[in-house]
Amino acid sequence: MLQNQISMLFYLIFILYSSLGFFCLFLNKKERLNQVFFWLCMSYAIWSFAFAISNSLSDVQSVLIWRRIAALGWGIAFSFMLHFMLVLTEKQELLRSPKIRVAIYLPAAITITVFSLFPDLANAQYNLVQTPAGWGNIPSNNFWDSFYNLYYLSFSLITLGGLFKWYRTSADRQKQQQAFWLLLAFSVSIALGTGSEMLANNMLAYKIPSIAPIIILIPVLAFGYDIKKYKLMAPETATKKVKISEILSSDAHLALFRGIAIILVIISVLNLGHFFLHPTVLWRVMLVSTINLALGLGIYSLPFSGLSTTSQDQIMTMLMAVAIPLALFKPLDNLANTVWAVPLIFMMTTIIFRRQKMFVIFALVMLISGSIICLWKPGQWSHIGTADYLARFFICIVAIHLAGYTNRIYIARLKENDRQIGFQKMISQVTTHFVSVSASNFDEKVQDLLKTSGEFTNSDRTYVGMFSEDKGEFCYIDEWLAGVNLPSVQKTVKIPQSAFPWCVKQLLNNQLVYLESIDKLPDEAIDEKEKLREYQISALILIPIQSREKIIGFLGFDQIQKKKYWRMDDPELLCVLANILADAIVKIENEKEMHNRAYYDSLTGLPNRMLFHNRLEKSIEAAKADGKQLGVIFVDIDGFKEVNDTMGHDWGDHLLKHIGMRLSENLRHSDSMARFGGDEFLILVSQLTDKCELAEVAKQLMSVFHQPVSLGEQEFYISGSGGIAVFPEDGDTVQSLIKHADLAMYDAKRKGKSQVVFCSEAMKKDVREKMILTNSLHRALERQELYLHYQPKVEIERLTVVGCEALLRWEHPELGNVLPEVFIPFAEQNGLMTAIGEWVLLTACAQNKSWQDRGVKPLPVSVNLSVDQFRSDLITVVKNCLEQTGLDPEYLELEITETIAMEESQDVVQTLRQLKAMGVRISIDDFGTEFSSLSRIKDLPVDSIKIDRPFICGIGVQPKDESIISVMIHLAKKLGLRVIAEGVETESQLNFLRVQSCDEIQGYYCGRPVSAEAFENKLGSVQVR
Repeated sequence: MLQNQISMLFYLIFILYSSLGFFCLFLNKKERLNQVFFWLCMSYAIWSFAFAISNSLSDVQSVLIWRRIAALGWGIAFSFMLHFMLVLTEKQELLRSPKIRVAIYLPAAITITVFSLFPDLANAQYNLVQTPAGWGNIPSNNFWDSFYNLYYLSFSLITLGGLFKWYRTSADRQKQQQAFWLLLAFSVSIALGTGSEMLANNMLAYKIPSIAPIIILIPVLAFGYDIKKYKLMAPETATKKVKISEILSSDAHLALFRGIAIILVIISVLNLGHFFLHPTVLWRVMLVSTINLALGLGIYSLPFSGLSTTSQDQIMTMLMAVAIPLALFKPLDNLANTVWAVPLIFMMTTIIFRRQKMFVIFALVMLISGSIICLWKPGQWSHIGTADYLARFFICIVAIHLAGYTNRIYIARLKENDRQIGFQKMISQVTTHFVSVSASNFDEKVQDLLKTSGEFTNSDRTYVGMFSEDKGEFCYIDEWLAGVNLPSVQKTVKIPQSAFPWCVKQLLNNQLVYLESIDKLPDEAIDEKEKLREYQISALILIPIQSREKIIGFLGFDQIQKKKYWRMDDPELLCVLANILADAIVKIENEKEMHNRAYYDSLTGLPNRMLFHNRLEKSIEAAKADGKQLGVIFVDIDGFKEVNDTMGHDWGDHLLKHIGMRLSENLRHSDSMARFGGDEFLILVSQLTDKCELAEVAKQLMSVFHQPVSLGEQEFYISGSGGIAVFPEDGDTVQSLIKHADLAMYDAKRKGKSQVVFCSEAMKKDVREKMILTNSLHRALERQELYLHYQPKVEIERLTVVGCEALLRWEHPELGNVLPEVFIPFAEQNGLMTAIGEWVLLTACAQNKSWQDRGVKPLPVSVNLSVDQFRSDLITVVKNCLEQTGLDPEYLELEITETIAMEESQDVVQTLRQLKAMGVRISIDDFGTEFSSLSRIKDLPVDSIKIDRPFICGIGVQPKDESIISVMIHLAKKLGLRVIAEGVETESQLNFLRVQSCDEIQGYYCGRPVSAEAFENKLGSVQVR
């Protein structure tokens, strides 16, 4: 009967729309394109299903109800179609506008309202006519018909226009092909749909139902073709989690649910086919088929629901529990002798699921259903016909398939368990092996990892690749080959990223690359596919190695021989190996970092003193064994502190790095250098035959200072001084060689800098003497080795003693009398001058008071102050000395150096004023030897100046000295200061100073420095004022 055939065709179209909609949705249910296409298919499915039911009915009122239900589908289908086109052509930003959304869906809402929701208004739109083909509709050609025609035609044309524009403007070849097929299919479907309506309304003898749902299948199938060929709806990638206690893996679980769903869909179709063998009421048959279809689609949806596997299995159990009585009760009259075996198939599935409750539920449902059938129809005659045999055949096929599937699942699971155990053993072995990894055995450990993992995965070649710092290239650092005849990777050859852009991009995005066949590479990687073929690679796995949140390399597995297979179902597990490698690399890097911190300078990257000590010690041992010499050169940058303070520390760092680099570039292959500290560098020159060779090496090294150092556009010339110590002449230990090289360097600086000096015996002797003096000086006060001599100051006109100067002397028990100019600098360098100065001040004051107490006419005593004393609490010290000795302050004169007097500090002036206020006399010693400021002198509260001895020695010899003396005396007189000439030794000098109106003289001409007792005796034998 034609009416039933058309109805069944509608129903099959309904099954197709429903299945395709659910399939595309669950490819990636989060994607907007998949969602809109699902609702588009659902609108077509409602349209088709309602037409299938309505066309099989004979009651016009029932037909009207189902026609109104069909309007829910075709009323909104064209809005969904336009929405889908906008998303497909990447114009979804238009949908953000509320006006656009209203414009798209308002016509659909009006159409559904008019043709479906309100019975009286909706029924008025239909003029149904029953024909041999079913129920046709004669258009009323009223306003609402015109509105609907305008709605579907305009939306269809807009959709075609959007696809055409996408086809013309898309730069992607694949998208152009997709647009072409969809444009063609939509055009054909609109033409056929419009033509079929015109044919049905004007040319056929009787009215046929609208076949629009069938025609619209054309663009839907075209879209399905695009999905298959162009991967238009990419499947959602999900992390596979498999519990070792479960029989089904996630893939197997999904496949089983899909298989059960497909069986239920097939049953729904076969149920329709059963109608032809045992005719009955068609709409009831379709409802039963719909229940089976709904059960199938529901089970198909479960793996994508986001529910846990346990919840999915529980829901599936309930759905199957509904399907069992449905299968038993529905064909009770004609297939009762066949379908009783269907529940046994369901029972077989419980074996795979490993769910005891599922088994119990299925068993109870089967027993209860069988008991009900037995009580309801305890006996009936059965006729076995073609349908029975076909049903038995189908059930046998399903049972065989399920049994084979169960067998494959169990075998695959056992193999998977074996692989997991093997993988765990491999990981345990590699992990244990890598516990003791270090820089020295890293290559050995990596080779073992590659061999073990390569054999486990059935690879032909495994390797490790490392990216450069900028990720612009990579190179292979290690590999393992399964056979001697297999091609090797090009180790240490740097390969640019552009050679394999797609693979490198995946790795740098921390994505695993798994290609069971290189043919599965995307079209964008066509060049890489050809290169992999050149390398004879048929399949590969690349796993990124991530260290400290950066991708530093990759672990690779290649299959070169064809017809091989991976022994890994889940290549993600191999990430554990990459993690082990990453941890080992981090450990090695940490060791290297610790080693660098311990043995290399952080600024210049040169070895530090510790590493230099080690190398020098080994070189000394080698030189002892070979009988050869070696040299240590100590290089220091001249004036570095001043440069650093002036230009800034950043420039100082730049200078150190630059000089260090130059020095290292001028080293011989056998030599070594280090940054010793600050601006000092040490160079080890080994394998020497004589000093001449060492001198040439030093000359070459020091030539680095001949070229300027550039900073930006500026150039600076820097000099350096160097000292050389030679093994074994200058020492046979690390410490002695470095010490003597340092000693020679300081001698080079004393001689004018910018030169290199060999260490000599004189230098070493001088150092030894200085060491003895320095050590002895610390105990000189305690041992009472220090004493004072007094030199008279004589009034120049009458040659009478008017005062004296206390001069410090040191009588060393071994070295004898040590000159002040020798030991005083050591005292200042070692911070002893403050204590010694206080002792001198107190002793001189006490001696002067002692003379006065014995009746000697009071005379002022002069005491020299050091810089260290002046920086301490000088006022308190002077007060204490005066109080302890009882000396009147006017008989104490403090001599300060011109350096102290010229110091730009208010503290100096304040201290001098306080001393002056106490009544103490103040004199500037060694006047004229420093750069004096006249404005500074006039502000200082001083009483006199002492002209230094070098100027006095020039009298009668150097006219310039005489001129300077004259100026100084004249200046002092103008400032109201007394003038004392120091170092007067001849009468001619005396006469010149007398002519220039000098006030006092001091020197050998008047008297040498003598002890306190001798000075007192001298005072008694001369006339005093």
